[in-house]
Amino acid sequence: MNNICIEGKITKEATKVLVTNDGIETMLVTFTMIDTGTPYQKSSPMFIEVHFMKEAAYSIFEYLKKGKEIVVFGCLRSKDYITKSGEVKQKYFISADGIRLVGNSIKKDEKNGNNNEYKN
Repeated sequence: MNNICIEGKITKEATKVLVTNDGIETMLVTFTMIDTGTPYQKSSPMFIEVHFMKEAAYSIFEYLKKGKEIVVFGCLRSKDYITKSGEVKQKYFISADGIRLVGNSIKKDEKNGNNNEYKN
């Protein structure tokens, strides 16, 4: 099974777009994050794009600001693209199943009983 869980910080503000899939309109939220890894990790940081859809995307979008600490869990995906020079390359991204907001800046949503976790 292809599962990934990454903890890090958002490096690029989230954007949202409505997409149509089988005649149903759904919000797609995308943002870029940096994997902060573990304290003993000495390798260079990894930047990765995250795609998050479904109903939860409406709720979490306003909280996905640059610098926010998050944990993303989902599947690693890839897509091919063609550069200006005609070269075919692959781009990797996470298709998120859930996002957990960490840190002190987001309070529990008492109305919905949400504990800073958004899942599809």
